[in-house]
Amino acid sequence: MPCTLEELLVALADTLWKGKRASELEKRVIEEITQPSGTEFWDLFVELDTCFESIAANGALRLMRGQTSRVYWLLPW
Repeated sequence: MPCTLEELLVALADTLWKGKRASELEKRVIEEITQPSGTEFWDLFVELDTCFESIAANGALRLMRGQTSRVYWLLPW
């Protein structure tokens, strides 16, 4: 399915934010960035892979925090 770079980035951000990695999506994003810029795929991959891992690493904590804040607001005081 054809997608714009913006759509791919939104999908990737959502996936990483939830603590998941999607290698095919990550690859498509890197390819979309490298094509017009002339940057080598692996040069960009090395840099972005570290960023992707860093963002995804705290995904479970973010989701748990989001769940707890929702429960807090539902409590009858």
